[in-house]
Amino acid sequence: MRKSFQAFRELMRIGFGAAPWHAAMQFLTGIVFEISVPIGGLGAKMIVDAAVSEDVRLGLGAAVMLGITVAAALTSVFYYVHCLFTVQERATAVASRRLMRLIGGAEGLTHYEYPEYLDQVQRIREQQFQLSGMVNATAGVLRVGATLTVTAILLAGVDPLLLCLPVLTVVSFWLGKRSRDLTVRAQEATSERERLRAHLFELGTSTSAAGELRVYGLTGLLGSRHHRTSGAVVGERNRASWKGAGLQSLDALISAAGYIGAISLALVLAVRGHASAGDVVLVLGLAAQLSATVGTAVRYGTYFLVVLRVGQRLVWLQDYVAGERRSPAEPAPLPATLSRGIELQDVGFAYPGSEQGRGVLDGVSLRLPPGAVVAVVGDNGAGKTTLIKLLCGFYRPGSGRILVDGVDLADCDTAEWRERCAAAFQDYAKLEFPVLETVGVGDLPRIEDRRAVGAALERADATGVVEGLPQGLDTRLGTRWDGGAELSGGQWQRLALGRGLMRTEPLIAVFDEPTAALDAHTENALFERFAAAARAGRQRSTVTLLVSHRFSTVGMADLIIVLDGGKVREQGSHRELMDRGGLYAELFELQSRGYR
Repeated sequence: MRKSFQAFRELMRIGFGAAPWHAAMQFLTGIVFEISVPIGGLGAKMIVDAAVSEDVRLGLGAAVMLGITVAAALTSVFYYVHCLFTVQERATAVASRRLMRLIGGAEGLTHYEYPEYLDQVQRIREQQFQLSGMVNATAGVLRVGATLTVTAILLAGVDPLLLCLPVLTVVSFWLGKRSRDLTVRAQEATSERERLRAHLFELGTSTSAAGELRVYGLTGLLGSRHHRTSGAVVGERNRASWKGAGLQSLDALISAAGYIGAISLALVLAVRGHASAGDVVLVLGLAAQLSATVGTAVRYGTYFLVVLRVGQRLVWLQDYVAGERRSPAEPAPLPATLSRGIELQDVGFAYPGSEQGRGVLDGVSLRLPPGAVVAVVGDNGAGKTTLIKLLCGFYRPGSGRILVDGVDLADCDTAEWRERCAAAFQDYAKLEFPVLETVGVGDLPRIEDRRAVGAALERADATGVVEGLPQGLDTRLGTRWDGGAELSGGQWQRLALGRGLMRTEPLIAVFDEPTAALDAHTENALFERFAAAARAGRQRSTVTLLVSHRFSTVGMADLIIVLDGGKVREQGSHRELMDRGGLYAELFELQSRGYR
């Protein structure tokens, strides 16, 4: 119950926070519109009774009341619709921003390894438009409540037995809820398969996979798997829909029986002289209107529960992100510059769900000196990228510690640490903004600083990319936009590299195979530039960390770390490692033969 109330409060806060006056007016005008219907029935009763009794004054009074009621109904429905769409539109934007902050705001990346988290996010994405619907759902429930209250009062005035008719709405609501629960359970049961269906569709239609699909003839395979998965998802959800339709048919029969019973009772009362002709007309109108009200009650009631269920998922996501927050309440301060460097002490790490004892890193102990250019090499799967993720704070070590000038990184504020990091990754983001912003986001306070962006591009040897664009730094990237320019993979990577070089005073600068789309000669030239720039600014004490699978490009590093099977096998300078004749020398020679 507490979670339900919390979900209701959060969703109402979204709606009223987005459009407070429109939300309030939606409640008011909705109630006015709804109660105008039974009041109109009362006016019709009064006119019939006035005609039978030849009471002109009563008839004129009833006519005036009906006119005012109709005017109020027409005016309120106009404003109601306007407020409804305004609240929906603005609340949808607010809810989308909330989701973006929650999904992208978690401090680490561990949650992406949990199927439960992925399933919950999939469900929220499927129904995210419902997050803006709580004001509408609540307004609908209140409208129905106001209608039933006025209707019950008017029916009781004819005969208390007629109160059984509004009571039937409870049965209809229960049947409607059962029908909706079947649909929700079917959606939850198929969440993982729905994610697979979306993944298969993305593979089958994405540009990045198009080449391999055609070379290996995978289009048919993906299509058949998509068809099979879709059939399973649609089939289970359809079965739930058919069961729900059966419950709704039962509801219709019960409502029809109630309607017939109410009219029959009114006629019996009139024949026996216990009710007037106007009472019969009133019961006839209210019973007919109540049938529609029951449908509205079921629709809004089940809609309210659906929106509340999505709100509970939002609360779950908020609690999950809050619970994953790892920064201490009173974080330790980070140094302005490094004096002792960064040290890893017996660091171990395994991804969630991996086999017991199969850690990616195992007992890694290193010291990264301040101002040093450090290269990390090793075969695929050696643990290079995982080491980088730990240093960037994406994950916490499963064992051991990472110290920054003697301060445990776990005791520091994660966001503050990332502000002191610079990074460029092999899996870069294609930010389809103007080039100025695509690069400038690497240092948000200077996102529109053309001089700073130009300097970063120069350091990344990417000025040629911008010079070839029609509007230079102001060129919009991405062909899906009017006037947008498309880039090659290497050009996108150079801009991503420039983005990683925007920050000029980081404590650590990480380059995780940022030149994988470039040839070995170009990569070597760029790494030489990085090393020269790092050595020219040693007073900043930045640790420059280069990761590459090409051994020939890291010879300029002050320290080379060789990872193998999640362990540090060797470390030293290029000359020291070659003289040692160990794993580094062996791998270096093997790669060198490939370039001869």
